[in-house]
Amino acid sequence: MKRTFMNAFRFFVTAAVVFCGLAVLPVSAAQALTCSVTPDSIPITFFYHGAQLSVTGQSATADDLIVTVTSEPIDTVLKYKEKVGGLVWMKKGTLEFKDAPRVYLLHSTAALDRILGLVERNRNLLGYDGLREHIRIEDSAGNPAEDRWFDEYLKFKKEEKVYDIQEGSVVRQHGIDGNTYQVAIDWPYQAPPGTYKVEVVAVRGGTVVDRVSTSFEVKSVGMIAALSKMAFEQGGLYGIMAVVIALLAGLAVGAIFKKGGGSH
Repeated sequence: MKRTFMNAFRFFVTAAVVFCGLAVLPVSAAQALTCSVTPDSIPITFFYHGAQLSVTGQSATADDLIVTVTSEPIDTVLKYKEKVGGLVWMKKGTLEFKDAPRVYLLHSTAALDRILGLVERNRNLLGYDGLREHIRIEDSAGNPAEDRWFDEYLKFKKEEKVYDIQEGSVVRQHGIDGNTYQVAIDWPYQAPPGTYKVEVVAVRGGTVVDRVSTSFEVKSVGMIAALSKMAFEQGGLYGIMAVVIALLAGLAVGAIFKKGGGSH
């Protein structure tokens, strides 16, 4: 009887250990998605010309990743030109792009159309097609504008380097400490000061299964911050200072050429 009891006890203990082990395995396989960005603050100084961002974290082994850097959407008014008589370019009016992010940078582990279908991309605002569906374009009378203006807007933003998509740029590493990812992002100096959101989306089997986000700040510091504040709060004084600085710069250049003997 005692032996039967001990055998039963060992059976239940062994079963408990096995079940606990099985319960732990899925947690390891489904590693939590994390995200961090370095640096978390970008100072704008006299010598500022953009920066290098590094987004890193951990994710599940089988998941594809999409990393986006965006700003809060705003309404942007732009003037447009058209040819008159097929010869002369003239300003014809204004267009308002509503709910358009000032910055939209996207990096992924693979081609977007391989990771997600069009419907899911549009729903999650991933890729230029998603932006096309999201941004509303109206003329000065409030009427919907032609779809071609989105292409022109996109071209303009790409030239400014504030809109960019790089597929296959997220690097994955698998090791004993977990599954990590990293992506290096060239931050454009054309992007205005503000707070920007970094979001990482995990995709498995064509479906978004997880997402995590963080943020960083771009701000003017030192003399740049003081001049910016003056321009907004004391426009007259700022204008006078700008004229004085321009005159001094002109005098300095003139003195340099005079010292060098001038032109021949």
